[in-house]
Formats: sequence, structure tokens, C-alpha cells
Amino acid sequence: MPYTVFISLGISAVLLFLSLIFRLAGKLRLTLPLLYFLLTATVLNPWAAAHETLAFAILYGLLSFSVLSWLFSLRNTIRDRRYYKALEEDMSWQVKRARNKGIAMDTVYFDSTGNMRYKDTNEIVD
Repeated sequence: MPYTVFISLGISAVLLFLSLIFRLAGKLRLTLPLLYFLLTATVLNPWAAAHETLAFAILYGLLSFSVLSWLFSLRNTIRDRRYYKALEEDMSWQVKRARNKGIAMDTVYFDSTGNMRYKDTNEIVD
């Protein structure tokens, strides 16, 4: 009886560990390299041992695709931050210009493209 409890606990711990590893790999976009690594370490072990150079080349290729996806995401994030910073500066300039002209802020709004418009006529504030 105690053996079955320990075996059950061991299997549960291994499955919990694998679940956490796959969740982390999914967040880091490393699911394919992890699956490939697990397959070559278990099921494809004889093939990987016979073709070691090819097996490592495939693993490195999968890892390089993951790194490339990280770099593209970083580039897109930097571009988005620059865009929103420029949009914020433009909107601030428009508010300052409208206040200098004596336009009340409760009579205007910003549309989705960042233009200041009058609420009643929807015309762009000059």
C-alpha cells in the first residue's frame, strides 16, 4: 500500500513539473525546442546518438527561431513606445495650443487618430 502512494505522488510531481516547464516554455516561445529536446532525449535517442551533429543543428535552428521571434517582438515594442510617446507629445501640444486660443477643454475631444475635434460639430480644432 505505501508503495502505491509514493508511486502516485512521484507521478503527480513529475506531471506538475512538466506542466510548469511547458507553461514557462510557452511564455518564452520555447515550446518547439523543448518538445524536440524531450523527444531526442527519450523516443528518438538512438537516432540522435547516431546523427548527433544533425540533432544539435536542428535544436540550434529551433532555438534561433525563438530568439528571432524575441528580437521581432522587442523591435515592435520599441516602435510602439516611440509612436505612443510622439502621440502623447502631439496631444499635449494640441491642448496647450487650444488653451492659448481660449477654447474650453469640455467642448473638445480627441478622436482615435489623435486629432482634437469640437464635440458639437466634429470639426478639427485649428
